[in-house]
Amino acid sequence: MWTRIAGTASLALAAAVSLAAPLHADEADQTLTIGSKAPEINVEHWVSDGNGTFKPVTKFESGKVYIVEFWATWCGPCIASMPHLVEVQKKYAKSGVQIVSISDEDLETVQGFLKRPVRGALPAEGTNTPPTYAQLTSAYCLTTDPDRSVYTSYMEAAGQNGIPTCFIVGKTGLVEWIGHPMQMDDTLEQVVTDKWDRAAFLETFRKEQERGLLQAKLGPLMQRGKIAEALTLVAEAKKNNADDKEYVAMLDQMSFSIQVNGAIQKVQGDKTDEGFAELAKLTETCPPELKGRLKGLQLQLMIVKGREQQAAALVGAVAEDKKSEANDLNEMAWTVFQMASNPEAKVPKSVTAAAIAAAEKAVSLEPKNGMVIDTLSHLVHLNGDLDRAIELQTQAVANLGDDVPPQNAQQIRQFLDELKKEKSGK
Repeated sequence: MWTRIAGTASLALAAAVSLAAPLHADEADQTLTIGSKAPEINVEHWVSDGNGTFKPVTKFESGKVYIVEFWATWCGPCIASMPHLVEVQKKYAKSGVQIVSISDEDLETVQGFLKRPVRGALPAEGTNTPPTYAQLTSAYCLTTDPDRSVYTSYMEAAGQNGIPTCFIVGKTGLVEWIGHPMQMDDTLEQVVTDKWDRAAFLETFRKEQERGLLQAKLGPLMQRGKIAEALTLVAEAKKNNADDKEYVAMLDQMSFSIQVNGAIQKVQGDKTDEGFAELAKLTETCPPELKGRLKGLQLQLMIVKGREQQAAALVGAVAEDKKSEANDLNEMAWTVFQMASNPEAKVPKSVTAAAIAAAEKAVSLEPKNGMVIDTLSHLVHLNGDLDRAIELQTQAVANLGDDVPPQNAQQIRQFLDELKKEKSGK
């Protein structure tokens, strides 16, 4: 399968380090997990109370079940979950279930949102206007907590990074389940009917939560450039989970990403030579499928840092390497084209010439590969040879195989049309 890799520096960096990119969150003081005592709720503003059915909650009452859900007015999935929350609340109200939905936005923002009509809703009975979100959510408790105290004690403490997320608090005040509100129905039914196997779910949830908590710790370290400390955390996680091969493999990927991030920080900072040396070493030791991507990353950084000779030499080395496959050459050449297409990138002519040589070799290795020919055509056109670009692009269209993604095939045909229009002067 042939794909296009991103050509701008920012996208290439993201591609290179997205194997397990650390998430950004504050480190929790204490882990909240399945079976933990649910923290008290200290919400600042109770906006709705189920039309008077429910009272504000601080401590959880024994024998009742609570759903503590986190949402925001800007969160599309949160808004999409609201009708479901209404259904759940109505279904289980007589069973002692209370939903408490919490935003961390200011009261004015939430009140403004609630005045809006429900998107896609039919007019309310006896009116010509659809119900508002205030009317929709009036079935359960909707709140806002701008000081984020509840978010800290629940979301951050549990290592949760996305909303909507809900916590089911059982009849004994313990956390029974954590997840997306659209996926809680079966669990809630079992909790209400005292059939829920908390211990079994904890085993499943533990690994996922450990990953989230590890990523939450790594985020601040990466931001501060503390690469060694981040790698130590990953190494400790590997040691503690040595029997979990899948998790260890993920941690190895994460460790590699951290090292790449560290090298990038050095290149972009005041240790440029050291950073480039580390990237070169990582390129030699990384899995084969990542070599082309990392070389493309180095190339872009060299161009951004004004290292023309190094950039041209890197492209030339890839072209001259007898082990380089057509895909490696094509990715490198396409990276140069993408950057050279942006005038602000200021790609030197020597680098473009080296990329054309790499693309020529790729075509010689796979003369019937439409994607490879297309790359050479783009570079030749960029270099001012319109006639040869048309000739090459015609070959590219004629050699589009079934393995070429439809979007790429469409772009290749479209480029030929553009070249012909340019030739005709239209």
